[in-house]
Amino acid sequence: MDILFRYKGGKKRRRESFKMKNGEKNGAFIVKLSVSGGIFAIELVYLFLVSGFFFDEKISNYFAYFKGVKLAFIFIPLTTWFASSYTLTNIIFNKYLYLKPDDDKKNKNKLTGKKSKNTGAMIWPESPELQLVVGEIHEKNGNRKEKPDWLTIDAKGLYTGILVFGSTGTGKTTACAYPFLDQLAKYKNKSPEEKIGGLILDVKGDFWKEAVSILKRNERTEDIVIIEPGSGYYFNPIHYPHLDAKIIAERLYSVLENMNSNDGRQDSFWKDKSINLLANSIDIIRLCMDYATLSDIYEILSDENKLGNIIDYAKNLIKIKSNKTETYANELKLAVSYFSGADYAGLDERTKAIIKSESLRVCSDFIKPVFKDTFCAPQEKLNFPGFHEVVNSGKIVILNMPESKYGLTGKIIGIMMKLDYFRTVLNRVYKSVIDDKVNTKRPVLFICDEYQNYVTSGDIESDAEFFARCRQSKAINIVLTQSYSSLKLKLGSEEKLNSLIGNIRSTIWLALSDDYSREKASKICDKEYKLKITENITEQDDRAVFNPYIGKLLSDDNTISQGTTKTYEKMPSFDTDGFANLKLNQAVYRVYSGGEVKGPGVVYLHPIYRPKTKSYFD
Repeated sequence: MDILFRYKGGKKRRRESFKMKNGEKNGAFIVKLSVSGGIFAIELVYLFLVSGFFFDEKISNYFAYFKGVKLAFIFIPLTTWFASSYTLTNIIFNKYLYLKPDDDKKNKNKLTGKKSKNTGAMIWPESPELQLVVGEIHEKNGNRKEKPDWLTIDAKGLYTGILVFGSTGTGKTTACAYPFLDQLAKYKNKSPEEKIGGLILDVKGDFWKEAVSILKRNERTEDIVIIEPGSGYYFNPIHYPHLDAKIIAERLYSVLENMNSNDGRQDSFWKDKSINLLANSIDIIRLCMDYATLSDIYEILSDENKLGNIIDYAKNLIKIKSNKTETYANELKLAVSYFSGADYAGLDERTKAIIKSESLRVCSDFIKPVFKDTFCAPQEKLNFPGFHEVVNSGKIVILNMPESKYGLTGKIIGIMMKLDYFRTVLNRVYKSVIDDKVNTKRPVLFICDEYQNYVTSGDIESDAEFFARCRQSKAINIVLTQSYSSLKLKLGSEEKLNSLIGNIRSTIWLALSDDYSREKASKICDKEYKLKITENITEQDDRAVFNPYIGKLLSDDNTISQGTTKTYEKMPSFDTDGFANLKLNQAVYRVYSGGEVKGPGVVYLHPIYRPKTKSYFD
């Protein structure tokens, strides 16, 4: 009965709708017919009463002999006038009086990427599966395509990483970072087990605001964790009790390498000595006090008396062996022997001062109250959930410490958080084997704008190594940078740069400003066969004579031949000028999706502020 009632009700509504539409059409017809009749009546009044056509004696005498002509002369114009008046009424009515239906009544096309026949609006390619829509693909010659294709990257492609290049002001952030985050934040946003978690690094100070807005818009407010001084979260970047102190020390030194823009020629002696000093400082504090902070490291390295006190305290602990294991005692002996032996105490004062100076650079700011309170808080006060919990529960951590405000400290925290996140993500697969509570369904996301400020290439932990191994952990990495030059400057060598970009399968190039980056991009896009046209003009004359008065050859009999050669040669798919002349929100792409490489080609991006229903050309 209920089905029958709904059917009858639906049928009744369709009838009413049909009647309403017919009523609207009939009303319009009556209006147009009435106006046309009025115009026609005015024309008749003018013809019969005003013009005097039928009262002119000469005309009457003429038509007296041709009555048929007179009738035709009268009725043909009358018919024409009526048709003209009706046409004029139609034009005026359709252009100025007819109200078009509202947007919500327009036809909606469910097909992906197709235009609505009535509105011409673009339909965004939605999918329940994990994918990323990059932008529109039009004609190769740059002309608009009536029904453009969409460039999308599927889940397998996303897990191999995306690298975005573009000079300042080309639209990297607004046309790539923001819309990409918007799409991924929406994926399974109501599923506790599958919604995306991850880390966002902000070096400029404006990214975090838009990121928070995007996450709130996608109902992810409860998943936001903002790290900054005074945010309410307390995070110690070196508090990893189960992690070897040397790994933590190398993370700290990675900050110095990034900041120094290592050219690859520095002596490894200073690097090794600085890492050893930081590692043993962490060890001796951790073993003696059960908890270490960056401010503690600064205190013992900047004050020889405090260093001597903690060494004496460690020696006493070794003697009494109070409730500690043999392993603990051996580790403490190694730390004491380092500071008391040739590795540190035996160095000449100048060398020791240089090593200490390098090590203190990453610790000095953390004695300031604004940083010490948040990043060197007592152990019982720490409330940052840790990246294991972030990844497992779908939280999204946003670091809001722009260099313009926090200087080197923001970079230290950013790099430390990045490397900790990388290690946690790589351990997902291993930990899931021994712990059923580890969530392996959830994709995780790393977004870093101005990536050159956070890129690292350590001996133990490096970005290139992470990008090469993270696919199985369902890690989506989207990093944006200005140029290949800026990355090479921070990494220190061409080999390290090639290792990094070689482990990221998808690349998007917006306009590039420096020659090195344009040449690098052109080579990566490879070559294709293109038509090459060569024209030759040859002039030949065996009897030409040189005229010394005019300084030219003169001839009465010469032969001129012209030839055109067409060949297909392998040339760059995009030359260097192609990367320099890209317009705003226009990019060259070469991406991995669907088990194959797409491109190279040109994609027209959709900035966050552009409605999804509008084309790039609108």
